[in-house]
Amino acid sequence: MSTFMPSPTEGAFQQGEILTDVIQVHIRVETLAAGADDIELQEKNHPYAVVITQACDLDWDFKVQNGEQDQNLRELKLVPNILLCEVIDENTLRPKIRGSDIWKRIVGNQDERYHSFPPIKATADLLGQGLPALIVDFKRVFTIPSTELYRRLVLGLRRRAVLTNPFLQHFSSRFGYYCLRVALPESAVEVLPAQQPNHQLNAAVPPPVHE
Repeated sequence: MSTFMPSPTEGAFQQGEILTDVIQVHIRVETLAAGADDIELQEKNHPYAVVITQACDLDWDFKVQNGEQDQNLRELKLVPNILLCEVIDENTLRPKIRGSDIWKRIVGNQDERYHSFPPIKATADLLGQGLPALIVDFKRVFTIPSTELYRRLVLGLRRRAVLTNPFLQHFSSRFGYYCLRVALPESAVEVLPAQQPNHQLNAAVPPPVHE
């Protein structure tokens, strides 16, 4: 069973789709002064990113934007912003992680903050180049307006590969769990039994094997 398949050449973005050269534009914070007229923008280049927004929402948004659905439903079906998550080359992240035990949890999908993807073969990459082993950092989420993200397809953004089922469900469930974490006072944590809510998920779908 292949973990990834090539991205479609056209149509809506897909949940679990790997994109490269994603440009995020935002305001340069230091130029935000009271009454200032010269607000400046800056760009951040994300070499890799993964789409988090659900496929059904992406599909409806694409159809409405392209006039394939009743425009009376436009406000209900449009997705103003697409949610993405930063993805890091495994070789880039490894030197930043202290301790082999922590790294083993990360690449084994046992650490709640990260999700590991195996190398993507050239046959599963729309560009036919393949991609290295990648690590998704659930803490590094960002959004880009949907209309802008599609426009950037002619400005350097590249669609590469899409996560297949059941690996997509596993990935989506782990991201959902990370977002649903509840912060507790340290005193409360001390009296609570240790919990590992990811065990059932990881048992149901084993982490991808790095080839």
